[in-house]
Amino acid sequence: MEIKNFIKKPWFLIVISAALSALPLTFESLFLLSWVSFIPLFYFVFNHRLEKWRSCIGKGFLFGFIYHACIYYWFLWFYPLDFAGLSRGGSLAVVALAWFGISAVHGILWCIPFLLCKLARKVNEKPLFLAFVCIIGIIAAQKITAMSELSFPWTRISLGQYNATALIQGASIFGIDGVDMLVLLINALVTLCIIYPPQKRKIAAIIAASIFFANLAFGIIRINVTSTNGELNVLSVQGSVSQSEKWASGGDKTCLEVYSNLTKENITDDTDVIIWPESAVPKVYKNENSLKQYKKLSSELKTPLIAGVLLQNDGDYTNNAVLVNHEGVITNYAKRQLVPFGEYMPYQELLSSIFPVLTELSFEIETDYVPGNDTAIMEINGGKIGSIICFESINPELSRQSVLDGAEALVEVTNDSWLKDSPAMSQHLAHGVFRSVENGRYLVRSANSGISAVIDTRGNIVASLDVNESGVINETVYFSDETTLYTLTGDILFPICFISLLIYSIVFLIKRKKTTDN
Repeated sequence: MEIKNFIKKPWFLIVISAALSALPLTFESLFLLSWVSFIPLFYFVFNHRLEKWRSCIGKGFLFGFIYHACIYYWFLWFYPLDFAGLSRGGSLAVVALAWFGISAVHGILWCIPFLLCKLARKVNEKPLFLAFVCIIGIIAAQKITAMSELSFPWTRISLGQYNATALIQGASIFGIDGVDMLVLLINALVTLCIIYPPQKRKIAAIIAASIFFANLAFGIIRINVTSTNGELNVLSVQGSVSQSEKWASGGDKTCLEVYSNLTKENITDDTDVIIWPESAVPKVYKNENSLKQYKKLSSELKTPLIAGVLLQNDGDYTNNAVLVNHEGVITNYAKRQLVPFGEYMPYQELLSSIFPVLTELSFEIETDYVPGNDTAIMEINGGKIGSIICFESINPELSRQSVLDGAEALVEVTNDSWLKDSPAMSQHLAHGVFRSVENGRYLVRSANSGISAVIDTRGNIVASLDVNESGVINETVYFSDETTLYTLTGDILFPICFISLLIYSIVFLIKRKKTTDN
């Protein structure tokens, strides 16, 4: 009896649910855990009243902080930050600040579902209504992380499902929001199977099973129904030059030699395009005309090259993916969403005054990058390619916009070498899988040290190079002109649900007031 009472304590339910929900994002083999890991959280929501606002905030923060801290522990792999000019002590301070600071900032947002549930009890205390409110609150907490200069929408509930492609095809309808909501809904329904009386338990179980298997059936059908519109033979090169060697004196020449040699050794007569990752050569080029070595290589191999390069134009620094052939730069895509603290300093004066150690950070350039403002679609072999660079893959809207502008395939050049062999490597790859499913497009991922991959229109990883593996991917990519509902409508599910919840609450309160007055 004591054990039973202990596991029903609010703080235990919250801690265990947060920790279990974080596990699938690090260990993808535990993907099924996501479909039940939120049960303790919903059990708490259904059975425990939060009488005080302070209690809502405290318990919401407790869940959010533990959940994110269990995911973001990969920040430990950044230590030491000697490549950024920091001492061991400074490195430890920055890593701790990143790990616990971001976990705290994102964690406080999880007060939203708890606060909404407290308000919802004033409208309707039925478990299904509370479950709906809680789900809306959780999605809101996730989406807010994409706002402001601190934008970092990294942790999505369904990311751990990326290898179970049959379960995530719903992303083609409502994006990753829809898959997140589906996972949470199953958790809520299974929780109702625990708290409801026997007859209602059966109903809840039948509904939960029906929804889960209907989603699975849709996924299986969609995976086996594909269409193509031309093909492209790609050669994606992963040099895996170590950080110490890359950023050492003469590292740019070393990297250029490594990537050039790998390309020349593995190119075939069928290769339509060569792809090098983000900042494959660690050098800032003054302008497009400075890319003579890329032009020379493309001309020598008679094959166009897409490469990630850093450019300086009129004093402005941009992170770019350029398409180069024997004539020079044909298309130049400038990164639209920059990495906070890596490519620009958000709220510089405020944060520098609070955390002086941040001023010591020194990457390849010592000023903020300037973001691009268009999709710059590339045309190769009769097809159109949309580009995203590294961090941009975690923002669904950027890939969607490229597809709306005509992209029939996507290319992501990225530099994940900062992440070493941490769990963040597969988490970042998982975002790319969702971008493919959402828009029905092949995605070629070219990384400096992994994980490079070719992902098909249904999210299947058809070829890959593991972390720190030096080599190439020779693969055929198929263009697609499929138009998914998500591509047409974007993240429409959340606003529809939120507005519906608001209208229902207002109508319910008006009716109750009229009943009371009568």
